[in-house]
Order: sequence, then structure tokens, then C-alpha cells
Amino acid sequence: MIPVILALAVAMAPHIPDLPLWIIVWCMLMWLYMLVRLDTGWPVPGPILRHVLVFAGIAGLLATFRVQIGADAFVGLMAVMAGIKPFEMTTHRHRMITVLLTYFIIITSLFRSESLWIMLYVFISVFVTTVALVRINHPQGTLRSCISLTGRIMALAIPLMVALFLLFPRLQQGLFVMEAPETGRSGFSEILSPGSISRMTQDPSVAFRADFDVPLPRIGGLYWRGIVFERFNGTQWLPADRPGFIDPELPNSSVPVTATMVLEPHASRRLFALDRPVDPPPGSRLTSAFTLLRFRPVTRKLVYRTASNPDLPGIDRPGKGPGRDQFPPPAPVSLPSDRNPDTRALAISLAQDLPNPREKLERILAFFREQGFTYTLTPPRGGRHPVDEFMLKTRQGYCEHYAGALAFMMNALKVPARVVGGYLGGELNPYGNYITVRQSFAHAWVEVFLPNSGWIRVDPTLVVAPRRLEQNPDGSSSYTATDPGTIPVLKKLSFLLDAANLKWEAWFTGYSFATQKAWLGRLGLDTTRGTWRISLVLAGLTLLVAALFSDFIPACFENNQTSRGRGVCPFLQTNGNSRPGKIPGSRSREFSEEDQTPAARSGDGSTGNH
Repeated sequence: MIPVILALAVAMAPHIPDLPLWIIVWCMLMWLYMLVRLDTGWPVPGPILRHVLVFAGIAGLLATFRVQIGADAFVGLMAVMAGIKPFEMTTHRHRMITVLLTYFIIITSLFRSESLWIMLYVFISVFVTTVALVRINHPQGTLRSCISLTGRIMALAIPLMVALFLLFPRLQQGLFVMEAPETGRSGFSEILSPGSISRMTQDPSVAFRADFDVPLPRIGGLYWRGIVFERFNGTQWLPADRPGFIDPELPNSSVPVTATMVLEPHASRRLFALDRPVDPPPGSRLTSAFTLLRFRPVTRKLVYRTASNPDLPGIDRPGKGPGRDQFPPPAPVSLPSDRNPDTRALAISLAQDLPNPREKLERILAFFREQGFTYTLTPPRGGRHPVDEFMLKTRQGYCEHYAGALAFMMNALKVPARVVGGYLGGELNPYGNYITVRQSFAHAWVEVFLPNSGWIRVDPTLVVAPRRLEQNPDGSSSYTATDPGTIPVLKKLSFLLDAANLKWEAWFTGYSFATQKAWLGRLGLDTTRGTWRISLVLAGLTLLVAALFSDFIPACFENNQTSRGRGVCPFLQTNGNSRPGKIPGSRSREFSEEDQTPAARSGDGSTGNH
């Protein structure tokens, strides 16, 4: 009993932060009752009470998750079952079922994370559960012998596990898709309005990491492009209804910046890349606004490679050249005539007698610089005319206020302008030479279309807060190398652990269908010509491991039992009867109460399990 409950508790531990409180209390009370019963002799709940508990647990799940079928509801169901199941462990069959349920709960830990630390914990949990499994089938053995045998079993299983991971044919989309918990978090949404980004400043969670192939070039800010807003309804900026797609050509003289991206799930089809991306990764397309749009939402951690050219000017300007003939001169964004009239009049008055669009842009930026505007993480709430209130009353705002106001004023002057959403900056890990971008680094800037130049990036936030280019909102330095000797010990340890985890995730999560296909091709196991070679390799490895198990495990028990003078454990007899519950010279029978000790048949589920 004790090993099984311990295995259940260890398997459930990674889910505790995300489980409802009542489910945690539910499991603790059930398990505590069974443990106390070992000393007090309290009765095991009967069938009627167990059925009542089952219906109560299901009712609690329906009240908590309602009709939402996802990873959280599934794990909650497993936890409720794990709480009740020890009440039925009066027979060998039910103890085995409980152990199998524990293995299944262990697998669900990967719904939440595939990090290095979760994988290491999964191995620990599997080890504890296997010790319980050995103990159930070999109650006469010592704890030391059970632990020793478990270690040897796992040592034999690990090579087969690695071979299956590398060689077993991977599906491009998987057998099923289950949405991971908390997949809706992102530094921006499909709607940009005053306050939508500033609310993210208190969220330190990671949005993505970028591992560059070469030392990071010194460029004018790390602008991570994600979405372009090309419509305005008076209060909110929206993306295009139907984005166009292009196949751009990179000029021969340009050298793109390539990086491996590890993106956290955010339930959107948007991918991030250093501004501007020029080559979409597999499974995505490049839009006419030069953003990456994936075919499917990102509901689990995603590893992909990007190629960007931050210094490519006017990449989609009309005229001759790579990609230019695909873009006619754009029209200004249509602005509602009954919204923000004061800012419209202000833009016209500022730009009077200025025919050049670039001069109009400089005049508006000078207005931001000279009229007492301030950069704040807690801007005032807007009303029906948010741009008017920001420009003429409060003059306090975050990046989305400045970007939205500048784009509005330029379009009011018939100069095409749009808002770009993404992230700015990042924290450089000195031990891994990669950038960590957090949700709080979310940012918005503007692109203005100028004749003979195309779309150029303009960040009005830097006019009033120039330090934002080199400093992240949390105060850390943006992609500036730090002397490891000056880093505090705890921060240094955090960097080291994060670097190790990133390398693992880039390899483990990034081992996709395409990666496996390329790797097998280099080994001469090209799957395009059939999978018979891989099948032969897997069959050979499986038979080899099975042979090792069939000879090794009984020998371990035989040696252990001989040394104790007890003979070979009945469930591992190999003279033609190797199945548990089948003893040489007896008739074949399945697990039942007949196979149990007298105490077990009398209803004492604690016998032989603690």
C-alpha cells in the first residue's frame, strides 16, 4: 500500500500548481485515510460509498471545467481517479491497475512542459512507480532488492527508449492534438487598443528564446516582428481581413541573420522573427506585411528556424528589385470621420505647407518631443476618442499610445502608415549566447510608407524614452554582454540552468518529422523508399531487449531468493509458466482473489504492500 500511494503522490506532484484546490485536498484525504488505516484497522469503504465518491468527483469536475475538454480537465479526471483507486487495492489485479494508472499520470506531465527538468523528474517518478510494481509482485523481497532490480530494469529499457525516439516514424501532425494549459498568453492580441500592451509589463514569463548561429550583430534595436495592424475603427487597430502571401527574393548582397527560435505556446498562428523575416520556416508562410503566419495555432512549445535581414531598407517599395513589383503603392488607412476629430485637425495644422511626407513625419515627431509627453507603464484609461485624450489631454502613454497616435496622424495626412506589434529587446544569456524575450518586453511601433523608400520603421516611443532601445522594461540591459564575474551567484545559476534547458528543448522539441527524415537519410534509411529498413532495425532492437529481459530479470530474482533460502519467486518461474498468477503444476488462472494471501482474501489490502 505505502509504495503505491507514494508512487501516486510523486506522479501527481508536477500537476499540483495547476490543479484546483479541492482535487488536491481530495487526494490527500483519500490517501491519508488508507495510510492511517494500516495502523488503526479502519474499514475499507464499501462499494456503495465508492460509487458515491465517484459521482461526487465527476460532479466536481463538471462544476470546475464545465464542458471544456482539454489537458486541465483530463489531468483533473486522472487525479480524481487516483484519489479513489487505493480504496480498491484489496486484490492483486486492482493493485496492478493502480500502478498502470500511475504510469499514465506520469505521461500527462508532458502536457505541461517538455523541459529538461520535467524529463528528469519523469525518470524519477517512473523509477518510484517501478519500485512499487516490483514490490507488489515480490512482497517477500527487501526494499533494497526491489530498488536494485528496478535500476537494472530501467538500465535495460533506456537503450530501447532512445532507439524508439530516434527511429520510430514520426507523424507530421501527431495522432491527436490536445491543447496545452495556459496557451492563450501573449504579449499582444489580434486587437491593439490603449492599455493592451501596458498590461503585460508585470508578466515576466518567457515569450520565446532566440539562439543565433553567429554572434549577434550590433543593429538598431532587437525588434521582433509578429503582427501588423492595418485597419482602425476609431478606438482599436486590427490586422488585415485577408492577408496576402508572397515568396520574397533576397538580394544577393544581403546576408540574413539566422536563428533557432524556441516559442512558448500562445494559441495563435503568429510566429516571431527578427525584423524583417525573409524566409518562412516549414509549416508557415510569409505575408505581404512581412509577418510569419503558421498553418496551425501554436498550442505547444515550437522550435523553428528563421532568416531575417534587419538592415534591408524599403523591402516592399514599388519599382524594380526583389519583391518590389509585387506591391503597388498602398492607400492610406481609412479613418472613421466621427472619431478623434481634434487630433485630425492637429495633424493638418502641424503639416500645413509641408508637401514632403518625410517632413510631415519629422514635424509630428518633434511635437512629441517638445510638448511634454511622458512615457509611463500605467497610462490613464481612454474613452470614446482615445487618440484625442492622449494627444491633447493626458499626454501620458505606453508604446501602443504613441504608435497608434502617430499612425493615425500620418493617415489623416494621406500618408500610409500602419502599426506593428511584437517585442523589443531581450536578455542575453552570457553562458548560452542566446536571447530571452519575456512577455513584459511586448512593444508596438509604426511603419510609414515614403515614396522611393517604401515602408520604413519609425518608433515614436524612442522620441520620449530613448533608453527603451537599450533597456528592457524590467530594467535589464537589452542584449548587452555582461561579465560573468559581476553576475550574482543566484542569477549566474539561473543563467546556467536556463542555458542547459534551452539546448535540451531545441533538440528534443525540435526533433520533428523533417529532422528525423533528414537524419535517417544520412544513415541510409531513407523513408521515401519505404520504411522496411527502419522496421527491421526496430524489430531487431525489440527482440534483443526482450531477450535480455527474459534472461536477466528471472536470474536477478533467482539469485536474490537463493541467497535468502526461499526459492524462485512464483511469478517469475520460467519452466513454461512465466505469467504472474500462474504457478508450475497448477491450472492456469487470471488474477483473482484466489491468487492472494489469506489476509488479502479477507479484505486487508495492506498485506504485502508496505
